[in-house]
Amino acid sequence: MLSEPVSEFVGLRADEGEGGQVANAHQGHGRRASLATTNTVDEIREQWRRRQAWHRAEKALTLQAKALCRRLAEDGDKAEADRIYKAAVGKAQHPMGDIALAAIFPLTEARDGIERHRKAVERRLEKLAGGLPVAPYVKATRGVGLLSLAAIVGEAGDLGAYRNHSALWKRMGLAVMPDGSRQRRVGGADALDHGYSPARRSVVWNIGACIVKAGGPLKLAYDARKVIESERVEAKAHAHNRAQRYVEKRFIRSLWREWRRCASAEAPGGRAADTTPAVPLPLPVAA
Repeated sequence: MLSEPVSEFVGLRADEGEGGQVANAHQGHGRRASLATTNTVDEIREQWRRRQAWHRAEKALTLQAKALCRRLAEDGDKAEADRIYKAAVGKAQHPMGDIALAAIFPLTEARDGIERHRKAVERRLEKLAGGLPVAPYVKATRGVGLLSLAAIVGEAGDLGAYRNHSALWKRMGLAVMPDGSRQRRVGGADALDHGYSPARRSVVWNIGACIVKAGGPLKLAYDARKVIESERVEAKAHAHNRAQRYVEKRFIRSLWREWRRCASAEAPGGRAADTTPAVPLPLPVAA
């Protein structure tokens, strides 16, 4: 039987820098999951790849349909082309709507078929993620669902295989590089060191945005961090982005800890790092 999920209020304080580390973070090798969990992780990764491929196909077909509508717009006006496209799919009125529908129908028909398959795969992913030992923790975290968990596992694999949460941050595009800069897309020799994937970073960014919108303990952490970041940067958008990044890192670290704790519980006599839930910390604001 699983014990209660670890609280969202763990570790990293709102006034720590992005590179802040937990004093007792495990620095050894990662702990592998049980065979049942490993099999689930493998299937999630395969199904996630299919989901992403079909999602890209949907977007490509939509762009092609909109390009055809732009050819029907006067002088290729983009705003008018958008109105024509909306009319063709039944969301607006435009004299060229019927003509556009005839032009784009093969594309939208193909897209709708792909969409049905994508949604079926997403339902399968949610079911698979619901069988993971960390599922109770994820469902107890406001703003995060089982499909989000499947997305993280789909991109990162067995979370317990990472030697510490910093390695998982690096995988998901959240690391701080040795020179103090954030992990990002770069060219040349530095690209290998950064190991940045826009797709993986997008997954975590979307989760962070949902957490901020949903409220709850992690939203309180976001609010406290944003006060601090607002004194460090001038633009409100930059303060928001930095505070959301902080919350994303906090959630990923907590998820890694919970995964490791569950792996320890599954292995008789085994012990993973951070098996004791951290004591909730207050959320400080800047003085």
